[in-house]
Amino acid sequence: MKTYLPEIRKTLKLIDIIEKKYNIKPNHDVDEPLLYCGVADTNLILALAAEVEEYFGKPYKPAGEGAFFKNYFDRFVRGVGGTRKEQTLYRKIIGEQACMYCAFWPWGSKPVKTSVRIGLVCYGADEREFFAKELKGEF
Repeated sequence: MKTYLPEIRKTLKLIDIIEKKYNIKPNHDVDEPLLYCGVADTNLILALAAEVEEYFGKPYKPAGEGAFFKNYFDRFVRGVGGTRKEQTLYRKIIGEQACMYCAFWPWGSKPVKTSVRIGLVCYGADEREFFAKELKGEF
């Protein structure tokens, strides 16, 4: 698991970029050790998407695409809590037991704000415990 830390930390540099370049403020109500949540003006999402794609590649689930079956049968999508049609979800496989993700979650049907989430999904308790300890304070 230690071998995955450099790649995870490299990807987490995206948080500094989006906060500084786009003035995104973290949502301090989120208290998950492996999740960053910021709030962006929705008009910034296209520019943010270009930055995110440099780290994650093309969306795993683009906005506008339904996700009914993925919400039930896709381990990764279930791991992030599911997704809705208007949401965008990016994935970066870290190993067999962990994936990083970035998600754009618009607020409501005609949003002016969008949550930007960057997190690590772990499929096992050992992995989650290890990464939460090793990456404490980095999200």
